[in-house]
Amino acid sequence: MSFEDLPPLPPLIHEAANGYARRVSAISRRVQKEERCVLDVPFGADYWQKIDIYLPRREGLSGLPVLLFLHGGAWRNGCKEWMGFMAPGIVTLPAIFVSVSYRLAPAARHPAQAEDCADALAWVYNHIARYGGDPTRLFYGGHSSGGHLCALVALHEGLKRSRKLPQDVVKACFPVSGIFDLRSGIEGAVGRDLVDSFLADPAQAADASPILHVRGNRIPFYIAYGGNDLPELVPQSKSMARSLREQPGEVLVREFAGYDHFATSERCDREDHEWIKIVRKWMSR
Repeated sequence: MSFEDLPPLPPLIHEAANGYARRVSAISRRVQKEERCVLDVPFGADYWQKIDIYLPRREGLSGLPVLLFLHGGAWRNGCKEWMGFMAPGIVTLPAIFVSVSYRLAPAARHPAQAEDCADALAWVYNHIARYGGDPTRLFYGGHSSGGHLCALVALHEGLKRSRKLPQDVVKACFPVSGIFDLRSGIEGAVGRDLVDSFLADPAQAADASPILHVRGNRIPFYIAYGGNDLPELVPQSKSMARSLREQPGEVLVREFAGYDHFATSERCDREDHEWIKIVRKWMSR
């Protein structure tokens, strides 16, 4: 898959999302031409099971931290090509940036997306050393539905255990404008129908809710959202932070004043942005 062979995707739910997708795709096209990258690396047999690996311009480096990042799109839209625009702010650390595609709803339903994101993590853990990455320094982030999925993979013991991954394989998790509880509180802009099209069965809502997997968590979390984010996502983020703070792991929460749901992602395009600066700091520990 690439910009040239992406299949048609369903309409985006929010009108503002169309402009976001056009803008970040245009920047990502440019980034792919300017940065050192390895594109369309498969981690599974399905068309969508691929990653793009963005590398520092300087060759020959080793022991680099790695940020895997998951696109949004309400679980049914989007692709790894959307997120390449973030790479320049990360690879100069120096570090490796990995953008992940995963199967989309409603053709694929939970746990397919989470399994794909866990499989991508396992592939990176087992293979990133050949690109100069350190498998003991993996970080996972995502925007919107990608924020939901990165948190779920980081916290879900079964997803890691079944892939023979260490429970602490994710050294920190960075969900942006994420969804953390699929049982309730999602009747607004996210929409119950979107969640229902993501789940194979309503009974899966608990298993698919990161907030129900926090017990004993020691993975540091940096939770970000916009002051003008989708209305239900702000209380979701605050509730997730409260639950995480009852556990041993470090928790940092940041509300970006004036940012809507798409600005929380789109503005993370340079290394001097506050979100990028904190992520770089955590990746440098």
